[in-house]
Order: sequence, then structure tokens, then C-alpha cells
Amino acid sequence: MSFSRIALACAASCTLAAGSAAASWRPVPGAPEVEIQLGSMQLERTRVVVWLRWWGRHPLVPEPAVPGARQARVHRTALRTEFDCSQRTTRMLAANAYDSAGAALSMASTAGPLRPVEGSDMGWAYDAVCEAARAERRL
Repeated sequence: MSFSRIALACAASCTLAAGSAAASWRPVPGAPEVEIQLGSMQLERTRVVVWLRWWGRHPLVPEPAVPGARQARVHRTALRTEFDCSQRTTRMLAANAYDSAGAALSMASTAGPLRPVEGSDMGWAYDAVCEAARAERRL
């Protein structure tokens, strides 16, 4: 096989992979400022784990460890979130904050406390995630 054919095959597969990765984030119905990464959904009985992302800093993202230290502005937040569809509760499993260039500003992987679903954005996300899980007939 010639070098040009190999390069063409690699370019095509890389384009397809990048396109599918970019296409996996979808707005949550009712809360278009919140996006869900469809390919990240994991189901276990009544619990569903999924990545969600918002513009700006989400309240569940930990504050900087050094109070008063000048931090770069958080442009986007991604939360690994667990929903219990039978109890209407949620908890953060991981949180990542990014600047406007997409560079990671902070990453936390300590699971947060179990909380009732609160707020309209989280309520819409809960409904969308649990409905998707029910549609898969796994709940």
C-alpha cells in the first residue's frame, strides 16, 4: 500500500473519530445551556452516570484551594454526574473546569454528597437522563 493511501485512510478515520466525538454532546431538552455527552451514559439498575457540561463555573465545582489567589476565568464546566432515577437524587462524581482555550483549570474526582435534584437545569437534566435510561428498558 502506498504512503498516500495510508495517509488518506488515517485522515479519513481521524476525521470520522473527531466528528463522532464532537457530535456526542447534545443540548438537554428544556435547558439548552446544559449539554449531555450521550456516549458517556452508564446504567446500573436505577442509577445513571453521565457527563454534563455548562458554560461558566457550576456551583458544584470546588473553589480554588488558595483563597484570594488570582485564577483564570472558568469558561466551561464538565460534571460526571450520577442520577438515581428511583429517588430523584444526584451527586457529583467528578468536576472539570476549562478556560476559553479549552485548557483544564481544575479537576476534582472526589464524589460529592447525595442531594435531591434542585434547580431547573438539573431537573431538566435528570428528566432527560432518566427518560433515556427508561427508553433503553434498563430501569
